[in-house]
Amino acid sequence: MSRLISVVGPHYHAPNNPVNIQWSMGNTCNFSCDYCPTILHDGTNPWMSKDVYLKTIQKICDYYKAHTYTHNGEEKVRAMHWELIGGEVTTIPYFEEILQSLYDYKANVTVYSNGSRTVRWWEEARNFLQGVVLTYHPLTMDKQHFKEVVDVLRGHVTVDISIAGISGQVKELYNFGEELRDSFNDNNGRQSVFDVSIAVKTMYKKLLGDNNNYDTQETWYNYTPEEIEIMQRPGVKPNTAPMEDNTPTHVKGDPKYWSTEFKYDDGTVKYVQSHQIINEGLNKFGGMNCHLGSEGLNIDMHGEIISSWCGAKSFGNITQIKELELPIEHYSCPFEFCNNLNDISITKTL
Repeated sequence: MSRLISVVGPHYHAPNNPVNIQWSMGNTCNFSCDYCPTILHDGTNPWMSKDVYLKTIQKICDYYKAHTYTHNGEEKVRAMHWELIGGEVTTIPYFEEILQSLYDYKANVTVYSNGSRTVRWWEEARNFLQGVVLTYHPLTMDKQHFKEVVDVLRGHVTVDISIAGISGQVKELYNFGEELRDSFNDNNGRQSVFDVSIAVKTMYKKLLGDNNNYDTQETWYNYTPEEIEIMQRPGVKPNTAPMEDNTPTHVKGDPKYWSTEFKYDDGTVKYVQSHQIINEGLNKFGGMNCHLGSEGLNIDMHGEIISSWCGAKSFGNITQIKELELPIEHYSCPFEFCNNLNDISITKTL
């Protein structure tokens, strides 16, 4: 049986050696979905003050501006990719000022959202964003409003759409996702793989692990075999329409730009899209070296700077740190499963 020797996420192939910063800014949410872990929406960790948020951005951005890297003998500044998650971060009263601050630092920003803000709000916000990860909650969200939000984002930012897999509705929800996907096609029936990823997601009882039950993978619903098959279908579908010879590689469909690479000791290489990794049980990295510090960091809703969502290492609280000393080491993964999609894409090696 072949042995996994390395895992490489799509960010590895991006220019300017990007560092990914995922920030859980609090757990206030205007939805209260049954299948969503309480810790992500019950408001027990309210939004911090505007001053704390803006100073945190300043500290981290100034740190990475000062800590350059060398490429082909040339000194360069690392690109910064910030992912803002909650809760529903778009409801932060001063969220627009947060986006402006990151924009001023030339940071790439992706927002995770349920899409509930007004269409007019999204028309303004898209000017400060590189990407939006939208989750469609069919038991709560108005379908027409969701479609209108997708319409104003299309062509302006990268769009990922997750559709909550409600048992008994999975086939219908998949068809809705394909309807949304069709709206991204150009006149020739082509779609850039960077434009949209759409998938019906399996709902798990525990998305954020801890030391006691991080290896638990129990689903919220008792899905049928047909529903499981639908939810394992790819979120990104490479183009099948004829293309010109000068079409950029990422549009033609090179999987390394949107999938995670799994390399095995027998020479086999497998490219798997993020939502499929957990569904296929490929998220087992125990004992491998995780490059969690050198490729990114996370900030939890308490303000703790941590190497990864599994909590492998903490580097202090954003409200107390005066001088940042951020991680560069690799750590041996102590858990059987990696349940966070952001952590999964971090490079792993033997």
